[in-house]
Amino acid sequence: MKKRIIVAITLITMMLFGGCKKTEPTSEPISNAPKIDLTSTSAENSFEVNPPFFKVENAKTGAVVYMLGSMHVGKPEATYPRKMCDALDECETLAVEVDVQAFQENYIEMTEAVSVLLCENGKTARDYMGADYDRIVKAFSEKGLYNQVYESYIPAFWSSVWSSSAAEECGYDANLGTDMLLLSYAKERGKKIDEIETAKEQYETEASCSAELQTLTLNQTLELTPEETQEQFDALYNAWKSGDINALKALMSEDGETDEMSETLKKDYEQYYDAMYANRQKKMAAYVMNKLKTGGKTFVVVGAMHYAAPPSILDILEENGYAVETL
Repeated sequence: MKKRIIVAITLITMMLFGGCKKTEPTSEPISNAPKIDLTSTSAENSFEVNPPFFKVENAKTGAVVYMLGSMHVGKPEATYPRKMCDALDECETLAVEVDVQAFQENYIEMTEAVSVLLCENGKTARDYMGADYDRIVKAFSEKGLYNQVYESYIPAFWSSVWSSSAAEECGYDANLGTDMLLLSYAKERGKKIDEIETAKEQYETEASCSAELQTLTLNQTLELTPEETQEQFDALYNAWKSGDINALKALMSEDGETDEMSETLKKDYEQYYDAMYANRQKKMAAYVMNKLKTGGKTFVVVGAMHYAAPPSILDILEENGYAVETL
């Protein structure tokens, strides 16, 4: 089961460790500077990405919702298709999982969210990791990642630290994630920003995973060679940039292999899967359906895996009678 790298990219938690791209948390248009152009780049060897992109309409209300699958990390060479920018230009609202830019500017909200990942009173990371603690600390120390502060945090926090560092080593930048770029684009043009969930809710999802499962997946990530880590990041990025939902589903299937787990851990993983994917996708689909009932044009961007992991947003919309068009 090679789970942690893919989940770390899917989650927004990488924003804590990938650096902050400071922007004003406002939806007012910025008129004193050239607006960001996502369709071009000054980087050499540029290439265009074509992420999973969908459209759903309600003829009765005239509502239109565009849905884009995001990567929470990116590359400076990447450019986005004109059709995506044109669609966002049409819309009054950009909906994201979390407004990561505003979150990074809000110390109180960030502190409250991260506190969810603290160990229980009277416990430390060693209590959660058990016999694996010394090996994990040694791996972090050898990589220059260990910090005494981490002793107060559960293994899921350690996984995010490790995976964020791995992403950077593999050539991926959290400041160039789709969410970050589209938020800047939308705010420069005065779009309304909706948050579908909160950062605290996302961290609570991670914290809901049992200590045993958190430690297992952290261990498996530490065991990956640099080459295997690069392969996992590249496989996910390549599936995303080509809009290949079937490839994303295949990665999701590999991600959830539980054959070697005990029955207890299998149940833990099933509960975690529901919290990470099934339940969140129901909430995301409900947001889309509400927008379709109320009218207007909305652009929704959430992690690409939410369009692939069953029951996906697409599955839920189609079950409720909506025809989804692939763009």
